[in-house]
Amino acid sequence: MLIMGLTPLAFALSPSIINLPVDLLLGLALPLHAHIGMSYVITDYVPKLSKGLMGPARVALLGLTGVTTVGLLKVNIMGEGMTETVKSLWRGKKAVEDRRK
Repeated sequence: MLIMGLTPLAFALSPSIINLPVDLLLGLALPLHAHIGMSYVITDYVPKLSKGLMGPARVALLGLTGVTTVGLLKVNIMGEGMTETVKSLWRGKKAVEDRRK
């Protein structure tokens, strides 16, 4: 719940000192949230196709969650962070190039 409240604040105050902690929390919370939700989807729908696919589907989901988490952490630690990366989608090309200098 705290992350939900800090996310708009991080976007409003960006760039600021609260961006890195919020970005790191989001980089962990979003993949975890997606993993839990997709786990329920797998539990509900994969057995209808084949009960033997349940294990491989869960392993694939775990791998995808791991890759997503590592990718978001790389963006947060080595890049501009999730907040600034998302905000750059609405900035002009020149503004993005100026920020990188």
